[in-house]
Amino acid sequence: MRTVLKSVNRTKKCIQFQVAAIASILLFSNLGASGQNRPITTQNLQSGRCEPIAKIIKGDRHWPSLSKVCKSAQINPESGGKVEVFCYLRGSILQVSAGTIGAQCLPLSTRERSGCSLQNEHNCINIKSPNDDPDAPKLITPYGVTSINPRPVLSWATTPGVSSYIVQVEGIGVSWSLSVQNTQLPYPKDQPALQAGNVYDVNIIAKRGEKFIASQSLLVLVSEDRSQQVATTIKHLQTLQESLDELAIDIDAVYNAQGLIDESIAVLSARTKVSSQNPAIYRLLGERYLQGDALSAASSAYKSAIALAQKVNNPDELAKAETGAKIAAVAQSQLLATRIKAAQ
Repeated sequence: MRTVLKSVNRTKKCIQFQVAAIASILLFSNLGASGQNRPITTQNLQSGRCEPIAKIIKGDRHWPSLSKVCKSAQINPESGGKVEVFCYLRGSILQVSAGTIGAQCLPLSTRERSGCSLQNEHNCINIKSPNDDPDAPKLITPYGVTSINPRPVLSWATTPGVSSYIVQVEGIGVSWSLSVQNTQLPYPKDQPALQAGNVYDVNIIAKRGEKFIASQSLLVLVSEDRSQQVATTIKHLQTLQESLDELAIDIDAVYNAQGLIDESIAVLSARTKVSSQNPAIYRLLGERYLQGDALSAASSAYKSAIALAQKVNNPDELAKAETGAKIAAVAQSQLLATRIKAAQ
């Protein structure tokens, strides 16, 4: 008889406060991820550098194509038309009118984020939620809680002293359970795919002796229309004359605005595999791993970002990477302390 976990409190805290702090401490650091590429135009800067919130694509009388502009920048459409901009905060391409860009390029609200609605009882901000046992087989991938992949690869943390696990996926149109010997499971081909716009429970159960140790996580599939919007935006960005690193940074902004951490990590990781020399790529990868609660991977990415920022003499990226590295280090220390306390 299969073991089925009952639903738990959807609002339980899922990650360390220090890890969650990345959203506020580094909120605007993502926006200026130009690395070594196109310099930021400083026409609208009041003093020194500022963090750009948008990129001009075309249609402005003063700003050249692909200029990065800050929130106080004035938009001046040609012939009274509209200016096409890529808004980092929204991860989308907008047609904006004359005026300040900061008044038109605003972040997505919680309700606008994919997977979140008044009818949805799940709190879409929550990440993976293992129980209080630090040895629980916490779900690792897909990173984050939201995805566009209907057949993701599932992987989870190793539970000491365990040789097998039970994986359960429950939700609309899906209900299956498998026993596996390792800590990774490609989505079974003989099982129905996850459906767009729905929320699924992913349960990982480890048996150690006579004791069952389980974790329960949520996985939200974005709606079909939201997925199409993301694809359309990325396709448009791919037509711009940008470097591959700059394109990856823009695509990361698209995914990150929708909470698609797993997709962001895949795009940024692809640039590190070809030895990108842009520190922003590695710093953003560190941030995404941190958002996905992959602390060791985050620390490694930040370390590479720091080294590259020093190599190319980029003080802005160096400061951002060092801030992220400190947050990851604190979170790792807290996790270790929790494990030691649990073992006593």
